[in-house]
Amino acid sequence: MIVGPLPPPVGGVETVTKALLESHAFREFEVRHCDTTKGRSKQTQGKFDLGNMWWAMIHFRRMLSNATSFKPDAVYMPVTATWSGFWRDAVLALIGRRVGAKIVGHVHGAWFDRILARKGLTGKLVRVCISQYDTLLMLGTPWKRLIESYGYRGNVFIVSPTVSWKCYEEGKTFVRRYENSFGKGLFVGQVGARKGVFELLEALQCLKVAGKKALMTIVGPPEFKGEWDTVMTCWKKLGLQDIVRFTGPLEGETLYREFRDNDYLVLPSHSEGLPIVMLEAGMFGLPVVATPVGAVTDVLEHERNALIVQPGDAKGLAEAIERVVKDAELRKRLGCELRRDVDRYQPDAICNRIAVAIVKTIEAKRV
Repeated sequence: MIVGPLPPPVGGVETVTKALLESHAFREFEVRHCDTTKGRSKQTQGKFDLGNMWWAMIHFRRMLSNATSFKPDAVYMPVTATWSGFWRDAVLALIGRRVGAKIVGHVHGAWFDRILARKGLTGKLVRVCISQYDTLLMLGTPWKRLIESYGYRGNVFIVSPTVSWKCYEEGKTFVRRYENSFGKGLFVGQVGARKGVFELLEALQCLKVAGKKALMTIVGPPEFKGEWDTVMTCWKKLGLQDIVRFTGPLEGETLYREFRDNDYLVLPSHSEGLPIVMLEAGMFGLPVVATPVGAVTDVLEHERNALIVQPGDAKGLAEAIERVVKDAELRKRLGCELRRDVDRYQPDAICNRIAVAIVKTIEAKRV
């Protein structure tokens, strides 16, 4: 049984769930989907509010109904790295175990380390919840090391997120002209401090004051309540209204148009799981400037397929942006190398890895 939400809104979990349901990797399985879509904005995720509590109860009932009628051998499900989402997922896993299924959890999100770092009674409860998973799929090498150092005794595999088939197909057919640059950069993600938006604005102001060409399109919703107003205040205070535009969240063709129309992607995050936008940008041959957080360096290598700067380093970010804007050969080298590298993250490749992990979990004895 595949547990997970479907878009909209679009995110890594939703994209992987949709890819699994469409993939040929599960043609030898009898598959049922337990839909945990909420249809609420990303801004509400991780909150202990009445809306999320209501949807959690719906998902518990839905999981119980599907598990008791379908009686799966294995349950594949995302494990969320927000505090409220982690507990909801633990209950869903418990329901699956009660009908005798083995549980394969796919950990998503940037803050799973904070959950594992809990102490006292809540820390003990976290360990109990983690022990319910027979297998954990982690987004990259640092996350695999983290769960192994935690003392988790189940199977651990590295399985990254993927892009949608539509994004993959659109990117594969797009021909980028690296020699033509208008200094146009792109940020895609939740807008706020965690994603490094304030350092990005500071870097752009440095370039503007120095008379350097650097335009920026910022795509996405605010991550937390109140952050949008704070970002807008910073944007105006730094005098960036003429070079920085905000679009809000974009999906599908409108987002792909931004990938085509801009010259590079910048992702100056302070924490990440493994950002799907990095893979999407790579599909369109965009050179990337990013920070070495989460599992980013499982994909990006400084000076080979990306430029890497340290989180919070606005000056270093400005210098990297200036290099990408000015140097067509650099853009071409980084973009072409990344495009080749991210091809291994296409949907069927990732779905096959998940299918293999599920089979190994079913065949293994429960620890």
